Amino acid sequence: MRHMVLRYIKLWLAFFRNSLTRDMEFKMNFIGNLFIDSIYYGSLFFFFSVIFSYVDALGDFSKDAVIIFLIITYLTDSVFLFFFGNNTFQVNRMVVRGDLDMLLLKPINSLFFISFRYVATYTLISIFILSALLLRMTFLYSADIGLMNYIIFLISFLLGILILYYVEFIIACLVFWYKNFSVGGWLASELTKYSRRPDSIYTGVFRKALFSFFPMALVSSLPARILIFGPNYSLLILQFVVVMIGLCLVQHTWNKGLIKYDSASS
Repeated sequence: MRHMVLRYIKLWLAFFRNSLTRDMEFKMNFIGNLFIDSIYYGSLFFFFSVIFSYVDALGDFSKDAVIIFLIITYLTDSVFLFFFGNNTFQVNRMVVRGDLDMLLLKPINSLFFISFRYVATYTLISIFILSALLLRMTFLYSADIGLMNYIIFLISFLLGILILYYVEFIIACLVFWYKNFSVGGWLASELTKYSRRPDSIYTGVFRKALFSFFPMALVSSLPARILIFGPNYSLLILQFVVVMIGLCLVQHTWNKGLIKYDSASS
């Protein structure tokens, strides 16, 4: 078991080196993506600035708490893209063009390979800047935020990224059943956009759904709540259970999809 884990860590590091070499050949990508990210981040900040010109708080989220939530949201998107983003987008193309054949012939787990093959190294700048901003803002918000808050936040933050992964990957795998499923990217974007709004703006049944079978509130809102208001262990356990179920669904969907896959050589 230990040997296998070390093997896959070394394999991911090889993916990282190859991706870094590729991205450094196009240095303007770093600047271009940072510029695009800045526009995206700025637009959401502007959106909530307009809202706070009319209200003092969104539920139990004050203006400063919403800023922390937005930074966590941007950081979640950047870390997700770093590990998984480019790979989930490639599933449709690989299945339609038959490029999956080469992957399936490799002596490694095909799900691991297709999930981690490309590393978006150009997001490292955004991750560094956003991490520094988050530490600064949380300290300004409250100097009493303890070490345990940060530890539990980090666990919840990583679990939130895994929720994004399984949602987007399962949607991408629909191409096995619906050839050239070109709306997959749009569908994933529409579903995950609810993770980019504080859960306090939703009410009733829909808000409950965001914490259960449609768990977008567990992506960014829960980590933000843990950091700002303190650990909520019941929701953290729920988040863990949702992730475990989601990862099992990923493996099941991938296996069923491979059965449906029409090889380019067939």
